[in-house]
Amino acid sequence: MFTHILVRYDEIALKKRNRAWFEDLLLSNIRSSVAGVASARKFRGRMEVELKSADSLDDVVNRLSLIPGISSFSPAFRLPLDAEWNEIVEKAVELAKIAEKDGTKVLKVICTRSNKAYPGNSIDIQKKLAGAVLSIMDKVFTVSMKDYNFALEIEIDSSGIYLFSKRIAGTRGLPVGCAGEYLSLLSGGIDSPVASYLTMCRGGKVNYLSFYSPPYTGEESMKKLEDLARHLKKYQGVSTKLYIAPLIDIQLLIRARCFEGYRTILFRRMMFKIAERIATENGYQALITGESLSQVASQTIENLTCINDAVKTMPVIRPLITYDKTDTIKISEKIGAFPISIRNCPDSCTAFLPKSPIIKGKLDRVLAEEKKLEPEIFDLLEESLKNLKVIEI
Repeated sequence: MFTHILVRYDEIALKKRNRAWFEDLLLSNIRSSVAGVASARKFRGRMEVELKSADSLDDVVNRLSLIPGISSFSPAFRLPLDAEWNEIVEKAVELAKIAEKDGTKVLKVICTRSNKAYPGNSIDIQKKLAGAVLSIMDKVFTVSMKDYNFALEIEIDSSGIYLFSKRIAGTRGLPVGCAGEYLSLLSGGIDSPVASYLTMCRGGKVNYLSFYSPPYTGEESMKKLEDLARHLKKYQGVSTKLYIAPLIDIQLLIRARCFEGYRTILFRRMMFKIAERIATENGYQALITGESLSQVASQTIENLTCINDAVKTMPVIRPLITYDKTDTIKISEKIGAFPISIRNCPDSCTAFLPKSPIIKGKLDRVLAEEKKLEPEIFDLLEESLKNLKVIEI
């Protein structure tokens, strides 16, 4: 039935001299996402996706709904500018029959005519098309300019005429890649995948780092991390990397030498040190975490300050810093990560948890505890980086 989809964006349209660059990047992401089943092009403030087969409509609609930067899109009929009026009416009636089947019978016709060379004006076209539909489908529809539930839209552009009746909400935001490339610390829980997704929606291309602590974390935990990274790739549309670093020897050294209450802070500092090295060596511009202020003991402002001190050369971005857990769960469910995140698998963060963690850590005390790990800690950090596993997603 439909072989074209009209794609819209909003925030990109606010850009000025570099707007074309953002448009080209979004177009590239769309082409990557629909490769094999559709093609895409851009024109006057819109993009058009042309399906190779109408049978792939549901698949393409699902793919487009995942792409950051798209505000909305509409499956549409496309006609040439020289189409006869009866052809336009025929497609409008097809849309009306769908609306009748759906039980939406209060009509409003909306015409957008950016091509001013096309004969007539928007108001006249609206009236004429509404009259034609009402005449053919006698006593099916009523008309209202305010309280309508069936918007029959016609857009007349320089390259063609589009008719559609549904606007499907997109992910919004900015196209992935416009804001640089980052490394997200992926724990396997609910928060870090959501933080990664929110970063993508602001234009960041995200790679992932996680840790394993055998025998406390096994193959099931590793599969969960890979499944999360693969699922999140749907929102990027481009390849990504999952780094997995061994942490158990570092954790054992901390457990043996340091005060138990500071254990988690020290674990996190070592994770951040490893993450910073990987990010620096691969040209990533910042670290991403799923931390939320005061959600758990390690995320009080005092403890976050102690942890943040481990990173010296780049920002640590925390998209969820003010989020309520309930709101984070809603986003996790919305993006489809929740069923994977709640799999009951241990991770490195839960190994050797202290019975009574420090709530308001002091940086000078943290540094003193960390000093107890020398000189062995330097070799263990290098060993972790040396044994890094890299999975192309």
